[in-house]
Amino acid sequence: MADRLDLLISDYMTGMLQVKINAREKWITRQTHEERIGSGGSSSNTAPQERRLLIIEGDKQLQLMVDQKETLDELMDVIEGTIVKEVIKLRFKHKLQWERIGIRLHTDPSALRKQYVKLKSTLRDGLWANTLD
Repeated sequence: MADRLDLLISDYMTGMLQVKINAREKWITRQTHEERIGSGGSSSNTAPQERRLLIIEGDKQLQLMVDQKETLDELMDVIEGTIVKEVIKLRFKHKLQWERIGIRLHTDPSALRKQYVKLKSTLRDGLWANTLD
């Protein structure tokens, strides 16, 4: 059964995490067309580009997703060339079961699963734990 970290890694590997980031950014920065009648509306001295950046930087949900993506980018760079990266690709990008992954990599599926669980444990307990909430 997939936990939240599995779902996050799956979203990352399929590109869905970037889609969610883009959608959230678009949603929070959408323009509202307000009609100002009289002097009741307050005028902002902030340029539209600056206002957009302030909105993006102030959105905690968006920043969490951006931090998660950066964390996974760093992780993929660190594990480049290892069997664990291949396991992650096959498991989440190509949606293969552990047995099929074992056959492809000529390795015992339970050993591959243990390596993956160890990686997840490192992510949960390591330096990036705050981005995996």
